[in-house]
This record gives sequence, C-alpha cells and structure tokens, in this order.
Amino acid sequence: MATNKRQRQRQHRQVAQQKAKATAVRGRIRSRGVRISLIAAAVVVAVVILWLWAQGGDDESPEVESETVVFPELPPPPAPGGERTFESAPDQFLDPERRYSAVFDTSQGLIRVRLDQGLSPEAVNAFAVLADEGYYDGTAIFYTDDVEGYIQGGSPHTNSADDPGPGFTVPPGEPAEYQAGQFLWSAEGSSTGQFLFAAKDDFQPSQAVSGLAVLGEIEESGLGLVRSILNSHVDNPATAFGGRPSELVIINSIDIQAADTTSEGSIDLSGCPPADGSGPQVLDFDGPHPMCLDASKQYTAVFDTTAGEMRIALDMVNTPITANNFAVLARYHYYDNTLLFRTDPGIGIIQGGAPHNNSPSDRGPGYTIPDEGAGFTYEPGQIVMARTAAPNSASAQFFFAVNEQTARLNSQGTYVVFGQMDEQSLGVAEAILASHVDQPNNPLGGGPEPQVIVNSVTIEESG
Repeated sequence: MATNKRQRQRQHRQVAQQKAKATAVRGRIRSRGVRISLIAAAVVVAVVILWLWAQGGDDESPEVESETVVFPELPPPPAPGGERTFESAPDQFLDPERRYSAVFDTSQGLIRVRLDQGLSPEAVNAFAVLADEGYYDGTAIFYTDDVEGYIQGGSPHTNSADDPGPGFTVPPGEPAEYQAGQFLWSAEGSSTGQFLFAAKDDFQPSQAVSGLAVLGEIEESGLGLVRSILNSHVDNPATAFGGRPSELVIINSIDIQAADTTSEGSIDLSGCPPADGSGPQVLDFDGPHPMCLDASKQYTAVFDTTAGEMRIALDMVNTPITANNFAVLARYHYYDNTLLFRTDPGIGIIQGGAPHNNSPSDRGPGYTIPDEGAGFTYEPGQIVMARTAAPNSASAQFFFAVNEQTARLNSQGTYVVFGQMDEQSLGVAEAILASHVDQPNNPLGGGPEPQVIVNSVTIEESG
C-alpha cells in the first residue's frame, strides 16, 4: 500500500511539474509577445511622429487646434529715449476735402480704420502725422480689457500706459458716446498719442486715458481681428485688473491712405494680367500682386469643374486684398487643371488651389499675403483662405465651407473668408463633399471619388 501511495505521489509530482513547465513556457511566450507588440507599437508611433514633423512646415490645411495660454513678456520699446518726440503739434497734413484710411499692419493681420475728420479734425491730423512719421512702428498692443471691451497700444517709449507721449497735445473735439467699432486716440493729458480699439458698446477705460477723441470706424474685418485679440486676453498676474493678449501683437507700421474722390474707381492696371484671361499661365511670382480690382465694382469667381459650375461673389468690402490676390492668380490661370484634392466631412470642407503637387505641401506662388482680420465664423457657402499656424501665411490655397461642421473652426477664426457662393453652387459643393472616400495613404483623410478637376477659374466683373 505504501509503495503504491509513493508511486501515486511521484506521478502527481511529475504531472504538477509538467503543468508548471507548460505554464512557464506559456508565460515566456506571452511575455515575448507583449515585448514584441510594445516594440512594434513604439516603432509605429516614432514613424508617425517623424512623418508629422516632416509635413508640418508646409501644411496649409485647416484643422481644429488647441493652444496653451501663456502670459507673454513684452519686447523692449522701439524708442526708449528721446526719439520720436516732437516740439509742437504738427501743421495741417491732411486735405479736409479728401477721405482717409489708416491701415494697421500688425503681426496678427491688418486692421483698417476709416478716419473721420469731421469729428476731431486736429486729433485726426495729429494721429496721421505720427503714423506717417513711423511713431507707432514696432510698438505693441500692451493692454487688453475683456470686461470693458477694448485693446490699447501706441507707446513707443515704454510699451505701457505711462508712456510720456509725443511731446504735444491737441483739442480732443466734442465728447462722444463710445460704441463698438470705434477707433479712439488720446489727444491731451499724460496719455497723449495712445490709441484704443473699442469692441463693446458704452465702454469706459479701466486705465486712465485722458482726452479721448473718436477718430473713425474700424472696418468689419479689422473689428473681427480686434475681437480675436481681445478674446485671447490673459489676466496680468502682477495686477488685480487688466491683462494682455496671449500672443504678442506688434504694430509693424500704419499706412495712411487717401481716397481720391475726383477719380473714384480708377486704378493703375499696368502690372496686372489681362482681365479677359488672355494672358499666359504663370505659377511662380517674385512677390504679391498690385491691386487689380476696382473697389467700386462687383466680381464673381466662376469655377468650371468636372462636378459642375460654382459661382462665388468676392468680398471687396471687408477683404479686398485677399479677393484681389485670388482674382489675379485666377487671371494668370494659376488654378487651371488643378484638383480639389481634399474633402473632410468632419469639418465640412473641400480644399484646393495647389497646382505644383495637388497637396497641402505645395510650395505656393512664391509669396504670402497679410491676414485681413481674424475672429471669422464659418458658414456653408463661403470660400476661405487656407494657411499654416503662422500669421500672414496664406498665399493661394483655399477651401469651401460646405456645411455646419465648419463651425468647429470658429474657435480659431484665423482663416480669412473672402467670398460667398450662391445656392445652386452650394448644391454642387455638397455633392462633391458627399463623394468623399477615406484614403488610408492620404494624410488628410481622403478626397472625392471620382477626382474633381478645376478646369478653370474665370473672374467676371459687373457694376
């Protein structure tokens, strides 16, 4: 009995040992499998990261982005000493019979202001002289107030509210009720020379700004940029009030432009392509184009595509520079025989405008154009400029906003809207977007099938 018991015990031990060995082998196999899987996953992630890094420099595709907000340090003021100081108020510089605009070229885009000499003539003239002399060049928007609704700048000596000013004061004109869209300037007192862009009605500056004079109205696209800057407000950790935009806004220059009422609508076309499209095709340029469109007329871009015709009214009121750039490229046949290479139902867009390689990495026409505002909202039927994440980086690529999904881009608002298609054309665009097919090898997700070719884009003039 004892012998049989020991024999059974040996057999049990042998079976247990065999099971333990099998379990260990399976464990080693699983462990090896896990290690191999982790290594493979790491290789895939590294390849994807390297590919995205390589693609990032030229990508002009609209995407939903997230940003980390950081309170920025201001750069040194451009004239910390006695430079840009005047002994007295300037002589009359502006012609009272003409209309003028001030075009602020900022690091975030253009802000156009229609000046009104009837409100505060001496203040308007003094501001125009300072701008023409380069007084504001290189200065920062140093203050934003998201409660009262304005942004403030114009301090070349300190980049702050305690700037000593240009050395003179002028009468501010009649007091006014402040409204959204006004451009205001400090005409007298310790803050002379500083300016404010108002984004809300009935605001009152929380910082002491004396002798405010209303100099004019901000054009709609510029007001969008003002609101975008204001929306990027970050509270100043050193004070109990106010703050600054999360990204530095620098005034590169201010151009004072006159509108000659005696020759309204006349422009110099010597550097422009033939309006009838009879000129040669050109894909590469030395720089941006002159103004070739007449602001007093209406223009329609007609897309002849293999999916149907789309007609788009260009916006010469709010975004004339962008509309002109697109129209001039079209008249140079830049967009002829190109693809609408991307469709994205997730954000409701169709993208095109890349004749060199029909992709977002296309090298473009050889230049970029300034952003005409920010704070845009996106709705079906719009034509919009594509651009990189950098300001003022648009050139030729565009996208059509097709459905309500484009509102997902509203949080950025940096893609400039420059036209609107009619209902019939929107139907064509909807059909193109509906033909989207996911393409695994396409970094942008996919495109229409069959391919949609832009045979030509012609510019019609009326009015």
